[in-house]
Amino acid sequence: MDEVQTIEAAVLSFYRGGSEQQKETHKWLQQVQNSPQAWSFCWELMQLNKSSEIQFFGAITLNSKLRSDWVEVPKEAHHELKQKLLETIVLFGNGPKIVLNRLCISLGLFIVHMLRHPTVIEEVTNMFLHEQLGNLSKVTQIEILMAVLEGIPEEVKTIRTQIPRPVVCEELNRNAEFVMQTVVTYLNEKLSHNTVEPHDMNGLINAAKCTGTWVAHGNVHLNDREAMIQTLLKAVHYCYWKEPKDDGCLMPEENELAETALKSLANIISSYATQSTKYSFTIINYMKLFLDVLVPILDAEYKENNDNENLALIIYALFISTLECFTSAIFAGIATDSEEVSKVYTRTVDMLIKCTDKPGTYPVDESCSTYAMEFWYMLQEEVLSMDNGERKKRCLEAIKPVYAHVVKVLVRKSQLPTESSLHKWNDDDLEAFRCYRQDIGDTLLSCHDVLNDLMLDVLSEALDESIMYLSYDPQSTESWTLLEATIHAFCSIAQKIEYTEHQQIVKLLKILNEIPYEKYNDKLFGMALETVGAYSEWIGDNPKYLPSAITLLVKGLNSTKASQATLGLKDLTSECQKEVIPYALPLLDACRTALQEGHLKNAEMIRLMYTVGNILSVISYENIILYLDAMVSPCFEELQIHVQNNDRTEPTKARVVLRLEMISKLFSSLNIRKPTEGDMDKGLGPDAQKLPFPGTPVPGAPVQPILLILEKTMGLLKDLCTLWIHDETVIDTLCKALQQALTNLMDDIKPLLTEMCCLVLSILNTNCVVSAADIAGNFILMFYKDQDSRQLMVQLFTAIMDYNFNQMQQNLGKLSRIADLIETFYAFNTRISKKIPICYSEVQVDCMKLVDFATKCMMLPETGPMKKSVAFITMFVKESTNHPVMMNVVLAQGENIVRSTFLCIGGTALRTQVEIFADIFLALNFRYPNEFIQWMKLLEITNFPTAFVSASDKEQFMRKVIKERVNKRLVQDHVRKFAALCRNIVEYENK
Repeated sequence: MDEVQTIEAAVLSFYRGGSEQQKETHKWLQQVQNSPQAWSFCWELMQLNKSSEIQFFGAITLNSKLRSDWVEVPKEAHHELKQKLLETIVLFGNGPKIVLNRLCISLGLFIVHMLRHPTVIEEVTNMFLHEQLGNLSKVTQIEILMAVLEGIPEEVKTIRTQIPRPVVCEELNRNAEFVMQTVVTYLNEKLSHNTVEPHDMNGLINAAKCTGTWVAHGNVHLNDREAMIQTLLKAVHYCYWKEPKDDGCLMPEENELAETALKSLANIISSYATQSTKYSFTIINYMKLFLDVLVPILDAEYKENNDNENLALIIYALFISTLECFTSAIFAGIATDSEEVSKVYTRTVDMLIKCTDKPGTYPVDESCSTYAMEFWYMLQEEVLSMDNGERKKRCLEAIKPVYAHVVKVLVRKSQLPTESSLHKWNDDDLEAFRCYRQDIGDTLLSCHDVLNDLMLDVLSEALDESIMYLSYDPQSTESWTLLEATIHAFCSIAQKIEYTEHQQIVKLLKILNEIPYEKYNDKLFGMALETVGAYSEWIGDNPKYLPSAITLLVKGLNSTKASQATLGLKDLTSECQKEVIPYALPLLDACRTALQEGHLKNAEMIRLMYTVGNILSVISYENIILYLDAMVSPCFEELQIHVQNNDRTEPTKARVVLRLEMISKLFSSLNIRKPTEGDMDKGLGPDAQKLPFPGTPVPGAPVQPILLILEKTMGLLKDLCTLWIHDETVIDTLCKALQQALTNLMDDIKPLLTEMCCLVLSILNTNCVVSAADIAGNFILMFYKDQDSRQLMVQLFTAIMDYNFNQMQQNLGKLSRIADLIETFYAFNTRISKKIPICYSEVQVDCMKLVDFATKCMMLPETGPMKKSVAFITMFVKESTNHPVMMNVVLAQGENIVRSTFLCIGGTALRTQVEIFADIFLALNFRYPNEFIQWMKLLEITNFPTAFVSASDKEQFMRKVIKERVNKRLVQDHVRKFAALCRNIVEYENK
């Protein structure tokens, strides 16, 4: 079997074999594609007597070689390659389509490589226009030409060519108008007839695509694009109105041409977005064209379940895109003396109100209304950002009636599906509707920004209407959806409602307590509970409405909507902690009953413990002890039983985790002392967890309840830890509970400090879960400077360092396996470097290894460890000049740090994240300016960090970075541009 036959067999095996076989075959085929011999065998594979899989592999192999290995083609072979390519295109001119498409891309790639020849695009274009390609029909040749031209700008972004990027861009700009003129002329010629022949449709589709891909080139003003825009609109108009449609649905080719033309129009408009002020008059003219041609289509499709919904969707997308790019120009019509601008604005608003109110339910009956949400945000943002003055006042008054109407539309559109209609919905539909309702909630917030208190009047009126609708047919079980949607609207704007005793909110809360929920779907009750929770802050300012709120939420604890009830109680007892005191004991009794009855889900039980902690924090100390015994003791008693039985089964593990999470949630909220400002300056810095600090201990004050709990149960927790020491889930949950206790107790924890540290040490030495490292780090930050605790903190610090060093050493070359551990470790060391850098000098720790591992970790593909490693190196360098041990490490590791940074910028890190490495350059340049200059000379190494960046570019980058020691934004800009050069990526400048 010769080489070609072997390749053919492998290709067929890949397409027809099993997954394991495919994996190995794919790897081998990639190696074959990368070989120089691929230039030869790809043509042999592309023969008409081969299977389509083999032909396709030959075509993608040619693609790959032209894209990445052009350097292998000698100059004298260019003409021969071109001829072979054209001959093969003729061979496959009539299909298979997948092979022909790849050949068109290949011809486009060839043209890019030949752009040094100024007439190459014109020559190829004329060859197709003048039908010089064998026996292919004129229609086919035009179709191929348009596909080739359309792909050229896209291929420039990924191709490796020997032509400098600026030259490539210059040639594209120079040829853009020729290409555009060719394409528009062809489109106009075909569309000028009353009927377009079916065989011309593919050529027209490719031509329409072509206008969208070439528009970024040519340095042409937007006002000079009118002919092209009118041509594309003509294509849309022709496709939609050419003849009556029996079933209302466009033919596939007509639909594709119309959608392609619309997408190209959006590309044309968006490519001028940065010059919105320059083209204000032009865009009004274009918007008028869009409205004249496209709104009649939208009107015709204004119905449920229309067959051209996607076309309507793309039309709305074009309008929204245009509004995004030219917001000020179009919104100037709100208050203007220009009748034309005013009319365009009014027509646009009317069209988008209809879009918002599209008949049917999203997403099962329609899919367009979601597009309008963004417009209502843009409009209010434009008006509210105006300078205060008469114009802003006029604009606000002008848009208020519009937004009042939109609120009523949104309430109606947000109605949940009824039980009788759910058969039409699948899981994806339900999730899409959930997101849609969230978007409606966000849009209602924008409406409130415009309407302010008037919004409550509109919603109050809607509430009256929904109650009236409910009363029309008292026996109906499906008339609840409008009321639920109205309550949802009130819930959505709760965060905007100030403390004033608004009568509309008073009425809402009264109605919520009077609805006979048992008659209707439980979703109505769920929304009522969620809404009460959302108004917790308002109720805190108006506490006379607290009893009714508590009554409703307690009722919810015993319902199918206990989740919303526990959420509401959590919010209510947090926002109204002092106000809840008169109702505390009955509320605690209700919580205890709910916990004991066993109908609550795990998440609900855990959440309810937070409420219990909030209430316990404000009652008398004697009652705290009583209720702790009644409500918390069962958790520890169950844990004790499991420990005594030495039970490590999966069901037991689930119960242990639940009880620990309940205890953790209680520890996070139970605190009888209030925080002081001085507590905010304790050891936990800005990179630590943002949790509230308790107050400073007062001599003679009662012992914190959490401390009492820990004192009584520390032995049990140690036994639990011993039993489950090798189970990461249980140990992690236990550490999080202890972390909550530490965060709440702070200095109050000192009586138990030794025992807790020993417990954490045992975990660190056996199963160092992330949360164990977290709590150990917080202990060190809080108590390292305390002489009585110093030795204990040194042990913790040493244990953390040793464990993480061992883990990284064991996983060298596969550090991604422990990405979470690395992220936590370097976040901890960043805090140490910032807060107590002396630690590195006083504790026997290998700082050289610490920094060396950091340079390896910042090259990981995972964002977390990469960012934390960079942050650590940056902070370590900044603090090092005050500590000789750290300074010696930086001097020894400086070149390694810079080398690793360049490798990340050159390609290891995602291009979107390279700017973070500017922090390392700034720190080194600021603290070690002379050494930094020497370390930067690494760039003098040939092909470092990549072969794509020239020596002059590297020298220029060095000079710019060394010059800047403070301006972070400027260095980030230099790094971003250098990363693009290293990756052979063109950063296009806007026209």
